[in-house]
Amino acid sequence: MPSTTAYGSISIGEEPKPQAGSCASAFKFTLVTAFVAALLVLLEMQFGAIVGVVLLALLAVVCVLLFVAFCFAARPFASSLVLVPFIAVKLQLKIVSILAAYAARGFKPTFPEWTLVHELTITMMRYTFVEYGHLVGDENAPLLRSPFRMHGEFILKSNSHKHNTIPEKLQANGMEHMWLRDPEKKEHRIVVIHYHGGGYVVSDPLQDVELANQTHTMLQQILKDKYQLDVSVDVLLANYRMAPEHLYPVAVNDCFDMYQYVLKHENISPDHVIFSGDSAGAEMSITNCIRLRDSKTPELQPLAVLAYSPLVDFSETGGDEKTPYCLLGASFVDTCLATYLRSVTDPEERLKVSPINHSLLDLPPTFLQWGSLERFYQQGLRFKAKADAEGVTNIELDVLPNIVHDPVMFPSAVSPAAEKAILHGCEFAAKQAARVLGGKVGSA
Repeated sequence: MPSTTAYGSISIGEEPKPQAGSCASAFKFTLVTAFVAALLVLLEMQFGAIVGVVLLALLAVVCVLLFVAFCFAARPFASSLVLVPFIAVKLQLKIVSILAAYAARGFKPTFPEWTLVHELTITMMRYTFVEYGHLVGDENAPLLRSPFRMHGEFILKSNSHKHNTIPEKLQANGMEHMWLRDPEKKEHRIVVIHYHGGGYVVSDPLQDVELANQTHTMLQQILKDKYQLDVSVDVLLANYRMAPEHLYPVAVNDCFDMYQYVLKHENISPDHVIFSGDSAGAEMSITNCIRLRDSKTPELQPLAVLAYSPLVDFSETGGDEKTPYCLLGASFVDTCLATYLRSVTDPEERLKVSPINHSLLDLPPTFLQWGSLERFYQQGLRFKAKADAEGVTNIELDVLPNIVHDPVMFPSAVSPAAEKAILHGCEFAAKQAARVLGGKVGSA
């Protein structure tokens, strides 16, 4: 049956249908292969056997470098250093199998919304989370944080230059955070506090540099074009301590404390602050709004919440067979949650951890987004249904067809849906900001 949202419609309950192959695509690939083969033959005819020797030497060097790179990538998934090279080989073979399946489909990705790069990324992530999730979700979690940070550090300067923001490190609450500041002081100001995902155990705030910069640019542009508002948008990539070193409720308290810090030190009122989060960070954004509601401090509620792929029911995450295309394997999810909630032994207290087990009344306007292929999609639909049953009218649902968990965490070059997903969130945020700032809908 079709389900209509503010951002389009999608058929609920239908099985995803992978693409069939294409003779045209296969023919193109055959032509390219034939051209390369002919070129190599011509080079060998022109320069002799030395061409083959040079090519073999180059191929050997490339293979060695690739193997070293795969060994580095395999380290977080190994219980012992001895196993690293064997896991590296398995990872390489898995990539070969993905490419073979891609070729068998006529050189098409599994779904039309995907690309080959996207399919390689999410399929490899799923493979590692299914096979080694029991390690990554607990004892090896710290090993999988630095790659996320390295990625963010690598793109920070260029991506910030592209979006005209100024990176600014912040030391607060015993941790390092990152501001992406608007260089211009405009008539109005909005602060977005973003909390990263990672199952409460992995990732890093800098993983979301591109997400933060796109949020800055899109939100500012929508406010200007649609609502005729000149607004400075600052985005804070907030840090928090993770399991297994720090168990629940340390992470959610760190997120709450960072919000308090911003209110105190940034000279900004709560109704000019937006909570943003993906996956675990989205859940903690919602949870802290419930906390503010229950503590009888409605005046401290933020302007809005942007929740990308939040986990809202800790008791039900679904089996691998129900979500065969999602990057999250049950082994990883179950281990992450068991690690994070290791300190919560009382069953009644465990129930209270899940946002779905609380009333959803009197919360800030909230944007909820899930991919239709992801593990948390069904519980997301139940969460929205609960809100509707309670008479909540300020929660909007956005469903991305044939998309897996948390597309906004990936660069646009990897995730074709990332830009659209962020745009939908910014459209919602701009609507809420315009209501407070007094914007007028323009002709754009």
